[in-house]
Amino acid sequence: MPLAAGIDCGTGFTKVLLLSQAAPGEELRIVGRGQTRSGINVDQAANSAIDEALGGRPRAEIAYFAATGFGRYNLSFRDIAITEITSAARGTFFLLKRPGAVLDVGSQTTRAIAVAAGGKVQTFKSSDKCAAGSGMFIARAARYLEVPLDQVGGLSLNAAHPQPISSICAVLAESEIINHVSSGVSVEDILRGIHDSLADRAGAMLKRVGMIGELAFIGGVAHQQGMVKALEQRLKVTVVVPDECEFVCALGAALLGLQRLARRN
Repeated sequence: MPLAAGIDCGTGFTKVLLLSQAAPGEELRIVGRGQTRSGINVDQAANSAIDEALGGRPRAEIAYFAATGFGRYNLSFRDIAITEITSAARGTFFLLKRPGAVLDVGSQTTRAIAVAAGGKVQTFKSSDKCAAGSGMFIARAARYLEVPLDQVGGLSLNAAHPQPISSICAVLAESEIINHVSSGVSVEDILRGIHDSLADRAGAMLKRVGMIGELAFIGGVAHQQGMVKALEQRLKVTVVVPDECEFVCALGAALLGLQRLARRN
């Protein structure tokens, strides 16, 4: 059966999810996932992630390529380009089966989305392009603090006295981190301060889109338990992290691609 590929061309990573459906109305099946670091060559990164997702299957099985993410318009073999807002909303609704608020903390941009019934976007807000409001700031801070990125979330949970990062500019925020280190503040307290800062900024955007009830948290940063805890404590809300949270936008793109493919046939 033909496959639809959802390709999330992010600034940090390129993610691919392959989706199939035997016939209209039948159950959708995720065939494979692939991920690689993004670079200046969008096609190369996408092809690498596609190969991983195929796992040896022939590429000819892919009948539709739906691109989303920052680099979507630079993917030469796309059949359709979809905004990250639309793909995030559709993918989250498919997984959680209910409308509500979605937070997507990407490498470059943080997005707050109010999702209506059916996975339609009701309204949304995005942060500016300053790294201090995105996942890239966490990565840069981790490098400076000499902490592996996959350990950031756990260390943040162990903070005793979190130190807030008040600057909204990445350069000034990094200066704050340097000052904290010079003052003997622990790595754990600095990392939790970063998570708290991101949570506060996300909360301001979520308030503007009308967050009610649970919050769905997607994107790679959602793997960081310290960030999840910061959101729950600062925003007084239950945070739900879908499985494979970093592939939600790729899933949303694949879902929309599969719909287009069905119409074509």
